[in-house]
Amino acid sequence: MRDSIRIRSFAKINWTLDVLFKREDGYHEIRTIYQTISLHDRIRLTGTTGQIEILTDNPAAPSDETNLAYKAALLLREATGARFGAWIEIEKRIPVAAGLGGGSSNAASALLGLCKLWQVEIDQSDLLMIAASLGSDVPFFLTGGTALGVGRGEEVYPLEETSAENLVIANPGVSVSTAAAYEKLSRLTRQKAARIIPLSLIAAKGILELPLAAANDFEPFVSAAHPEIAQLRRRLLELGASRAVMSGSGATVVGVFDNRKSCERAQAALVASGLWAECASAINRKQYRNALFES
Repeated sequence: MRDSIRIRSFAKINWTLDVLFKREDGYHEIRTIYQTISLHDRIRLTGTTGQIEILTDNPAAPSDETNLAYKAALLLREATGARFGAWIEIEKRIPVAAGLGGGSSNAASALLGLCKLWQVEIDQSDLLMIAASLGSDVPFFLTGGTALGVGRGEEVYPLEETSAENLVIANPGVSVSTAAAYEKLSRLTRQKAARIIPLSLIAAKGILELPLAAANDFEPFVSAAHPEIAQLRRRLLELGASRAVMSGSGATVVGVFDNRKSCERAQAALVASGLWAECASAINRKQYRNALFES
């Protein structure tokens, strides 16, 4: 067993997010197009002969058995019969509970990293089952890039990659409950067609236009409860974004810019006004795979 491994844990955004209806199992049927972006946490995994322990440098992220990375390690050990432990240190840069999948990404990175650290083998289908049991977004982070998510989001299908090099990822500093966001949507009794028709979208090469067609069913409902989100979206557009959309169930908003200079100028203006904001870019599956493990 290796002594330690360092792995990056990338954030995601949702180019599109359609909530269709509430299923009999209590979950909502969704259609979403996921995208990994360059913003990332860093995780150091150190092998031990004892228990699984976790440490985060952000008080908002749990450092106990409720952390998804901790749960991922337990499930992997049970599934493979590994007899090792691990010290999991997470350096957080992705805002917590912000619609960027930080916790889900940490869990997926822990799964991939611990397979390597503990030198255990597991079928991809079994790894996907573990990931799906941890959360709807977790299976996506085993793949990365641009991908379609269906079901509750755990069924992931790689799509033709889109490109977006100049993004501003900004957060107004409010926390949004995913459960509450779904509850607001559930009050609408509807079964609508998804905004995205992936096969026709791909056939028309529309996938390349995703950054300018981004849309999110949650946004009007979440923004009504948290007007700071709508204000941030307007601010990004005023600063030159060609498109601005909330990611996931919020509260982070993504602005799409034409060039790096305007992107950096907008990011600086938001930070100067007291908001959290970072410049980022979309990363494709190849870039994702190549960048996961630090040398």
